[in-house]
Parts: sequence; C-alpha cells; structure tokens
Amino acid sequence: SEASAFLEAEFANPASVRDLADLARTPEVRAQVYTAARMTIDPDHPAERRWLGALEGALGLDHALVDHIDAEVAAAHVKA
Repeated sequence: SEASAFLEAEFANPASVRDLADLARTPEVRAQVYTAARMTIDPDHPAERRWLGALEGALGLDHALVDHIDAEVAAAHVKA
C-alpha cells in the first residue's frame, strides 16, 4: 500500500523536465533518463515530441547520442 500511495502521489504531481534534469548528475544517468522517457513516450504526438525535445535540451545531451537512443528504441518497438 505504501508503494501505491507513492505512485499515486507521483502521478498527481509529475516531475518537470527541469526536475528530471537536475537529478541526473552524470552523463550516464542523463542518457538513462532520456532513454526511459523515450521508451514510454510516442514521439508521433507533437506535444510528446516537444516534451522529449525539452528534456534533451535540459539534460544537455549530444544530438548524435539522442539520435542513437531514438533509433535503438524505435528498433526495439518494431521487434516487439
């Protein structure tokens, strides 16, 4: 029940792009945060694509790395 309460609170007040970026202090964690977001977000929707772009910028990720992550996630979705 504690886990359910935590999840309900998080869904009611989700972290902002800035919050996520501030918590990701190493290059590895920043890449992992973007990867996790990209795995759950459908970039075919304009609002979600804008959110991912904002996250990319806030995390300070290299565009080539983002392209690589996007391609890997897209390929994984096709295989699934």
